[in-house]
Amino acid sequence: MKKIFNYILALGMTSCIFTACVDDINVGNAFLEKAPGVEVNIDTVFNKAEYTRNFLWSAYGQLYCTYTSGNMMNGAPIDVLSDSYHCYVGWGGPIQSYYPGNLTENAQDTEDGNFQGKFSYSTKSGLDSDAGGRVSIYETVRKCWQIIENIERVPDMSDTEKSRLRGEAYTIMASRYFDAFRNFGGLCLVKKAYEVGETFTEGRSTAWQTVEFIDSLIQCAINEPGYIWNIPNADIGQWSGRLTRASARALRAKVWMFAASPLFNNNEPYLTYTKKPTGLESEEHIWFGKEDPSLWSRCLQYCNEFFDDNAANGNYYQLVQPESQDEAGYRMAYRRAYRYRNNETRHEKLFDAHPTLTLSDGGWGWGWRGFALDCLRQGGAVPTNELMECFGMQDGRNFPYSDIYGRGKNPDGIDIFANRDPRLYETMVVPQQSLPAGFDYAGMTYMDSWVGGFLEKNSNVNNKDDVASGYSKFKWLLDYWGGNRYDDDLIGVPYIRLAEMYLIRAEAKAETGDLRGALDDIHVVRSRVGLGRLETMNPELNLTSNKENLINEILRERNCEIGAECGDRLYDMVRRKRQDLFTKPLHEIRIYCLDANGNRLDDGEDHQYKAGQPWPKFEYEKPEIVVGHRRWWDPGYWTNKWYLDPVSRIEIQKGYGLTQNPGW
Repeated sequence: MKKIFNYILALGMTSCIFTACVDDINVGNAFLEKAPGVEVNIDTVFNKAEYTRNFLWSAYGQLYCTYTSGNMMNGAPIDVLSDSYHCYVGWGGPIQSYYPGNLTENAQDTEDGNFQGKFSYSTKSGLDSDAGGRVSIYETVRKCWQIIENIERVPDMSDTEKSRLRGEAYTIMASRYFDAFRNFGGLCLVKKAYEVGETFTEGRSTAWQTVEFIDSLIQCAINEPGYIWNIPNADIGQWSGRLTRASARALRAKVWMFAASPLFNNNEPYLTYTKKPTGLESEEHIWFGKEDPSLWSRCLQYCNEFFDDNAANGNYYQLVQPESQDEAGYRMAYRRAYRYRNNETRHEKLFDAHPTLTLSDGGWGWGWRGFALDCLRQGGAVPTNELMECFGMQDGRNFPYSDIYGRGKNPDGIDIFANRDPRLYETMVVPQQSLPAGFDYAGMTYMDSWVGGFLEKNSNVNNKDDVASGYSKFKWLLDYWGGNRYDDDLIGVPYIRLAEMYLIRAEAKAETGDLRGALDDIHVVRSRVGLGRLETMNPELNLTSNKENLINEILRERNCEIGAECGDRLYDMVRRKRQDLFTKPLHEIRIYCLDANGNRLDDGEDHQYKAGQPWPKFEYEKPEIVVGHRRWWDPGYWTNKWYLDPVSRIEIQKGYGLTQNPGW
């Protein structure tokens, strides 16, 4: 056997500085300050509580966040592999690797930061992790095992705190295994802190062994008596983002939602091996071997355990509610829920990551600002027309305009962007006649984002790449040009928040036959933004009796609520084996103003709206996306191998029992 993984370095070569401040956990590559010439080793780390804490904080810095460069495909978040966003930058990983079907086994092994794959099995990049560099899950796993195995040695730490830190370490480790599980299936399960040079002999575990192992880590976290349910309000200013027992319970439900879905939980594997070059390949690495409907009951059980525990703790976690029953109130409630960290009055985030900032203040960098500039100025993640149609109307009806695109198809000049689900306006920039007070865009109280309008004509705000689809991204970016509203220090990117817990439980209820209970949970989320009951406003779907329609609506609702947060739209398409969504061509929008006689105003002219003028009537076209055409759309091209990513060939060749996924 080869030595386990080349990335495992001597602990004495690692160092880190932790700075406690009122609103952040600062973590990085290094975990200790030491005097010159003083060697740092495992005895040093666990000889002082401060050093042990700092070591754990460095593991926090490796939590998954799709909006730092180490988890982006050379400038694009993984959402652009779903049907909601598209990447237009020619140097991006999607347009070079995924879209043309050129992804290779070694796409995740580059050391220069130009990552082509969406997730790396084991690569530790040469970039500083403070700069968002890609870090192997196994580096984080080793840190967590070292804490779990050695924390009892710390002389100046209470037993209660030791228990709490163990709970956090178990949860971090479980989350990193889950990250890899939903990209690769069965994993090599490291169950202790291997010494440098020690060999790993267990090989790749089955998909079922992997999910059970992840679950066992979460159970260990929950069992820790010192693992608190929530951060006390008196401490939340400093410690917002630290994991809790609520984080562990929520993660458990999310893990089993993925596991219970048809990708692994099926009567047949999504793909079989045509050859087994090492002899170790097995379909059970990517398949549970059977379909077991009881897994949805298990998911529902863990959802209920979360909500029961929350009730026992005074329902500490609650959805952020609107301060006014209007568009401004609904939009701000939604924004506070997905964007900002928990504070003394806001308790919706259950598990979030605090993205790093940038290498240079306000300029290009690998952290949050670098991501924003990539997406805003380069077209790294541009909304599709399919995403626009995902959002329904303000009254709770689904999008009703199925046959409105084309010349002469809108004789009444209907504004399809008026009176929509308020989350649409928080997700993407669309024409709006009147923006609520405090929601102006670049100083405007309206948004004329049509052909010849402000957004197209003013390149100092957006360039043509960012509005290449006819839409522009708004979620996370807000009005980047609005100055202080781009408040990095408050950002917390959700891995799981309470709204998703309701939607996970809704899906589990639907799968176990409780359709009305599922609709109740969905309505809890939708009512936050003023939408009517889904089944009442869409009676043609027969949602109280049609399970398939209800599941589809849950997936749509998940996209509206948690889309572009943790890559969940893509993973929903994967776990549900939605070949129909992967292979359906995606579209842009062209919005044309009509003159008084109902004729289109020409392309290329200036049609910017002036305050006080009548709001125009429109016609619409939805051309198929051409730049970055996806081979998946070509008839006969699709293969189910795309549901999971290829494992690194370099890693397979190390000879410790890792195998490739079928089709690669």
